[in-house]
Parts: sequence; structure tokens; C-alpha cells
Amino acid sequence: MKNKIINAAVCDAREVTEESLAGFDHITINASVVIVGKRSRELLNRYPVTMNAAGVLEIPEGQDIAVKTISGKAEIGPGADGTGVFLVVNGKLLIADGSAEAVKSYYRIVVNGKVQMPKSMEGCFANLEVKGKTVYYPDGAGILKADTEIDGLFLKRATKTLYYSPGNLFFLDTGIDMEALIQKGLRFAARRIIVAESLLDRLISQFDEEAEIVRVPDGTALIDGDLELKPKTIQKYGSKLLVTGDVAVFDAEALSSLEYLYTDGTVRITKELEEAFEEIESVYDTLKVIDPEQGLLSDRPMLKVGAAVLKKYPHGVRIEDCAKVTLSEELSPEDIMEKLKISDCAVVVCSKGQEEAVNLIAEDVAMIRISGQEPEDGGDGTFGDMLGGFFGKLKDAQVINASEYKM
Repeated sequence: MKNKIINAAVCDAREVTEESLAGFDHITINASVVIVGKRSRELLNRYPVTMNAAGVLEIPEGQDIAVKTISGKAEIGPGADGTGVFLVVNGKLLIADGSAEAVKSYYRIVVNGKVQMPKSMEGCFANLEVKGKTVYYPDGAGILKADTEIDGLFLKRATKTLYYSPGNLFFLDTGIDMEALIQKGLRFAARRIIVAESLLDRLISQFDEEAEIVRVPDGTALIDGDLELKPKTIQKYGSKLLVTGDVAVFDAEALSSLEYLYTDGTVRITKELEEAFEEIESVYDTLKVIDPEQGLLSDRPMLKVGAAVLKKYPHGVRIEDCAKVTLSEELSPEDIMEKLKISDCAVVVCSKGQEEAVNLIAEDVAMIRISGQEPEDGGDGTFGDMLGGFFGKLKDAQVINASEYKM
């Protein structure tokens, strides 16, 4: 059996021929967008072709439309000319101020991801399709990155009167020249604005009324990214910390010096330090009490756990954020209850004898499946299983992986 599998963001099938289709017993097209014409659509319908597509776009015969695919970040400015172009963005599209006519000049725009555009352009584009999220920013605003600290250097370089961030803006520098900021007429809009306590009353009128305002103590220092709290952290940044990532607290000396902690992420802390941590003023998304000597396995599409894994981690292992976890039948229910913690995983596959133990130690697991009870097609609904079963049946298939493919 000869099969063909096309995995592409855009599959342009306008020029497909009968000869190219007749050479295969089955053709599968996995694409965000499939482009067809009247002739090619009728031809595809006559042959064993399966299309798994978010959208099918039919372009009238005779129109000279070029397909342009961009993966990552793209921008459309006032001077752009999209005449005769079908634009596909796999990532982020920034639409700049004054570029409404430029956007309308494109034949069609499909964005698989995120679009950022001025508020005044909301609902203006019939040719724009967003398979993701659209964020609107104030007209005329300068666009900042998601986490930006406004300090003296920023103030000196500011050339616009309005700035916008799709994430957090931080006003932590209590020595900032407030008079210069106000005289420049600077205003700020963001999803969230985090400001030092003594600055808030003076700055509140400079903030967009839709922004969430968070007050933090004076002297709070910003740390961008994940952090493991250690004594040298306190020595370098001080005892009041604002962390944009996750925080691990395993050091008693460092914790004893900490006065304040703010984080958008997860705080991991040992059981022995939990009570002391609760005495500290803190803001966090999630608190996880852990054994620091446990192993951690995370962010795996597929993971198999057997005796060798437990031998490597004698204090047990935590398994987090995995698509599919398969437990070896050699693990006893006692091993599972004493040595494993499984959380935020899509599927756990275990034996019937292990099921009860897995139920006791699993948190936020979408499905617990008994091995040997797979559906007839061999899948359990996870992406890995679907691909595994699919490609297992089509070992001799011609497989094409591309951002853009023309049939």
C-alpha cells in the first residue's frame, strides 16, 4: 500500500494533478490551512484524500495569489503592501498604528497564535482570521516587552507619551525622578502594573484605569526568571523579592532573612520550612511542599517508569507535566504509594492491580488507563498515541513535513 502524509502549516493544492493523486492508495493532509481552487477541490473529492485542516480556503481560478508563511514574529506597518498575498503567521503578528489600509491590502491573513493591534482597529478586518488570541493596545502607544521595569534610564530614553505592555510593568525604583516623569506627560497601560508603595499615590493618575494595580513594599527587587533562594540571593538583591518565574526554597538561612516575596509562579518548599515560610508576607500562584531529595521528571511527551527509576531516586520521584506516563508492571502498589507522586499529566497507563494505588497518588491527571484495555485503534486520545498508532499503520508512507507545501 502506497500512502502519502503531508504535515504542513499551509498546503497549497491549487495545482494538484490527477496523475499525482492516482499514484497513491491514500493521501492524508494535516494542515492549518488547505488552499484549493474549484478544479482541484473537485479532484481531491474524487480520490481517497483525508484532510485534517483548521480551514479550507478556495481561491477563484485565474487569480494570481502568492502564499507567504512566517513562523515566529511578524509585523505589518503603514507602508506594507499585501496585494495578491495570502499571509500565514505561525506565531505572533503585531499590527502597527496607522496600518489599517496595509492590512486590508492582503488577500487574506491567517494567524495561528497571537495578534496585537490598536484598539481602534477592533472588528475592522474581514480578511483577518485569528486562531488564537487577539490583544488590543491603546492607539499611539509604544509597545514594550511583557515584563518591563520603568526606571531612571527608561525615563531618560522615553520618546512617546504613552507606553503599553501586554504583561507586567514594574515601578520599583523609589529614586525615580517623579517630576520629570510627570512633566513629560508619560502614561502607562498594561495587563498588570506592580508599583512600590511610596510611589503609588503620585503615579496612579499616570496609569490606565483598566490595568490591575499591585502594591509592593519599598525596596522590593526584581528578579527575572526562576529562582532558587540562597543566602547570596539576599546579599545581592535584599530581603524583599519580586520574581517573574518559579521559586524554590530549600535553604533555612536564606528563608530566615526573607521579608517579602511576590511571584506569578509556583513556590516549591520543603516540609521543614513550610511553617517558617507561612510567617512571611508572600504572594504566589501555587505552593508545593516537597522533599528536596526526591527526583523530578517533567515536561516529557512519553515517560516509562520502572524499578530502575526508583533505584536511581531512593527518596522517590515526582512526575509532572507529562503527556503520557506508563508504569511498569514490576512496580508494586506499595512502591507506587511510597515512591511516586504524579501530577498535571494527561494519561497514566498502569495495570489493574496498580490502579487503586495510582488513584491515591495522582493529582490533576486527566485519565488513568489500564494497560491491555486500549481502544481498537490503539490510541488513548493523547497526541503521542495518535501519531504512534497512525505512523505504525503507515510504515511505508511517504511523509512530508514542511511549513508550506505545494501539491
